[in-house]
Order: sequence, then C-alpha cells, then structure tokens
Amino acid sequence: MLLNKLAVSLSPIVNGMLALLIFTQQHQLMLALLSGLTLPFFASMKSDERQSAPFWKKGIIAFSLLCFLFGTMAPVIIRFFQWVYQTRIATRYSLATWPILIILTATGIIFHIILRRALTPELDKIKKRLVKKTTLERELRTDVRTVRSLLPETLHYDPLDYIDLNNGIFLGMDRDKQPMYLPLNDWQKQHANIIGTTGAGKGVAAGILLYQSILAGEGVFIMDPKDDEWAPHLYRKACEDAGKPFALIDLRKPHYQLNLIEAITADELEELFVAGFSLAEKGQESDFYRIDDRKAARIAAQLVSNRPSSTIRDIYNSEYVQSIAEKINAFFGKLEELALLNAINAPTGFSLQSVFDEGGCCYVIGSMRNSKIITAQRMLLARLYQLAERRDRVHAAPRPVAIFLDELKYHLSKPALEGLGAARDKGVHIIMAHQSVADLKDCPADLNGDAVIGAIVENAKFRLVYRVMDPDTAEWVARMSGTILVDDEVRKAKTDAVLTETIDSERTIRQAERFF
Repeated sequence: MLLNKLAVSLSPIVNGMLALLIFTQQHQLMLALLSGLTLPFFASMKSDERQSAPFWKKGIIAFSLLCFLFGTMAPVIIRFFQWVYQTRIATRYSLATWPILIILTATGIIFHIILRRALTPELDKIKKRLVKKTTLERELRTDVRTVRSLLPETLHYDPLDYIDLNNGIFLGMDRDKQPMYLPLNDWQKQHANIIGTTGAGKGVAAGILLYQSILAGEGVFIMDPKDDEWAPHLYRKACEDAGKPFALIDLRKPHYQLNLIEAITADELEELFVAGFSLAEKGQESDFYRIDDRKAARIAAQLVSNRPSSTIRDIYNSEYVQSIAEKINAFFGKLEELALLNAINAPTGFSLQSVFDEGGCCYVIGSMRNSKIITAQRMLLARLYQLAERRDRVHAAPRPVAIFLDELKYHLSKPALEGLGAARDKGVHIIMAHQSVADLKDCPADLNGDAVIGAIVENAKFRLVYRVMDPDTAEWVARMSGTILVDDEVRKAKTDAVLTETIDSERTIRQAERFF
C-alpha cells in the first residue's frame, strides 16, 4: 500500500522526465548545435568566476550542460539508460549519427567564435555610449582630430559698429559674442606682437587697432615692406575721419620724397650708419675690419655739423667719402647704395617730425628683396627712435606715437632692438607682426637670434596669435600661455577566450598638465 502511494506521488516526476527524454531525443540535432553555441561561455570562465557568476550566467551554464548531455552526448546517454534499466528506449538516432552531432557541436563552437569576435566590439561601443561619466572630471588633453570643436565659430561683423574710444581700444569679439576693449592708456604704453601665417589676419587686426590710434590723436608710422593692396586706403580714411594729415612714402619710387637725415646731429647720423650697415661688433674675427668702417662712419657723420640740410647723397659726394673708396670700400659701397635712393635724398620734402607734432599717419612702402631699400628701412626705424628721444618729456606729456612693423625681420637692427626696451618711456609703442619664430632668428649678422626672441617676448606684453603653421612657433606660443591642470584617463583592455579585446569597465583618472 505504501509503495503504491509512493509510486503515485512520484509518477508526475517520472512522467516529466520521460517527456523531457522524449523531447531531447526528438531534437538531438538542435541541442547539439545549441551546445556548441553556448559551451564556450562555460569553458572560457575561470573556476572563481563560475562560483561568483550571477544567476543568469549560471542559467546559461546549466542550459549548456543540458544541451551537451542530451544533444552531443545523446547516443551515450541513451545506451547508459538502456544498460541501467535493461530495456530498449525507442529513438530515431543511433551511434552512427554521433559524428553528425559532433560536427553540429563543432559548427556551433565556430559560429560562437565568429559571432563573438564580430559583436563584442560593437557591444563595447554601445556600452561606452550608454555610460554617463562623472561631472567631477576636469578637462582632458586636447586631440588634434577634435580640437576644432573647442574653437568658437567665426563671427562676421563690422568693427565700426563697436569702435568707441570712451570704452577703450576695440580688440574684437569674445566667445560670448561680446566686444572686448583695452583701456586706451594701456594700449599706448605697451608694445604689441601679432603672430600668424600669411593670410591669417595680421593686417586686418593691425588695421583695426591703428585706425583707432589715429582717431585717438596718435602719430602713426606704418612700415610695410610688402606693399599691402588695401592698407594705405584704410589709413588714409582714418586720417580723413580724424582730420589728420596722411603721407605715403614709397622707397621704391625714383621720386624725391623726404630727407632721411633732416636736422640730424653727428652722433645720431653715426648711429644710423651703424644700424643700417650692421657695423656693431659681433664677437668674430671680422670685427677687426669693422673698426675702419665705424671710424669712417664717425668722420662722415661730422659733415652734417656745418650743413644741417645735407642729404645722404651730399655726404657720399663729399671729399672725405670719395677719398676712402679704395681704402674702406665696405662703408663706401653701402653709402653709395643709399645715395642712389632718390626717395630718401630729397633736399626738401615730407618731414617725419610733423607726425610727432601733429599726429596723423605716415605710410612707408619698402621692399623685401632690394638690399639697399631694406637698409633704408632699418635706418628709418632708428631715425624714428631718435626723433622720439628728442621730445621734451618734462614740461609736457609727448604725443603718443605708434609704429607698425609689418614683416618684422626686415626692420631689425641692433640699435632698433636695444631701443625697443626704452621706446615706451619716450611715448612710443610698437606693433610688430611676423609669421613665426624663425622670422626673428633671420636677423642681421650683428644680432643673436635668441636675444631677438627674448627681447620681443619680454617687451611685448600685448600679443595676438592667429593660425600658425610652424610647429616650433605653435609650441613657443603654447609655452607662453602657461599650463592648466587636466585629467589623464587610464583604461585597461583585456583579451577574452576568442582573442577579442574589450575595455574594462573600471578606469583610472590621474592629474596631469597641458598648455592652456
């Protein structure tokens, strides 16, 4: 009686197992394939990973083992049950079909590997997009591929709409599309440096700044060795708006335009010769021969003591200079080149002093190839320094004067560079434009390239930087901008059983620095 009750109570379990056996026997091929698809999940896990696996992973493991036993190993299992129960179980498959089951299992494993190698990277990408990063993370290092996204969009506007000297010198628009102003007094007391490749906008920026300087009553000198097409018209319009005089000097033209050494003293003329002819000592063996050149410059400069209205051509034609043609041919040859320039040898003509006295603008067009014109450009800059130093700064404040040196390397000389540090005290501020650091190193022989760079950096507090193509210049500018603290991200990549790399969910953030 007890056994009958036990048999009745266990009959549902037995019936269920029989139904399961029947189902597995009918679908051995499918179970063998599923076994191959799921077994690598189980096989690739370490023992500790299996123990700590979540419930859904353990479910996959159990399902994989079930498919393996009743799919791949079905003929063996059936034979085992037949031996245990000493009976024959009806089945559609025999031991002869075992290779087919093994092939299906192997096929499932191959498909698993292929699918896992293809889908794992895509799932990794989806996971990365879904992760919400912490808001406490600082800025990261910049990437050249995405740095454009950090830059503000180009804004088209008319500068005349924002020029208001009551607010200061208009510089441009900020990231929030609001006008930026520099106090007029600060602008007039510091040098400026504008850097950028050809066509980046240096001339436009200088035009906006100097237009306002002319309106503010400053005297403005433009030294343009490349002959800008539109700049003279802009500065002439500025002078018309301000009611100031405008003068255009073209050193390339054969017309008589000004006397470079008008009302000059002997010491000042000697300084001009040294600046224009690069007669300063260089610390080389050739300095020995320059002693005679400097002596000739000193004696020739004395000729203006008795004739204040002399021109460089008059000095060249003097008896002394003609007498040294064979002895001191270097000085004689350079002076001869200047004597050939009609533009700076006018007995009467435009006076540079008038810009210091009345304001307005003097636009000087030079050259980047003609050596004698380049020499004249350097001497002209030194002459402007001399005129600024002459002014009385005790009894009255001198008129602010702005000097724009476009293509800076064609104006560099030792006296001009030394005067850069003292010019601000004389009421002169200089705006220098060049393309790269290499331009500053391409200087006359009596100058040291590193010293030139140092002088520009130390004396030019106001700096505008546009697009630069030279990597050295870009790094140079970046170093001057200083550094900021950023976060460096360290991530771990691990290789799974199918030789596919995945990014670990944990990442390390550490403090680092980058240029601002």
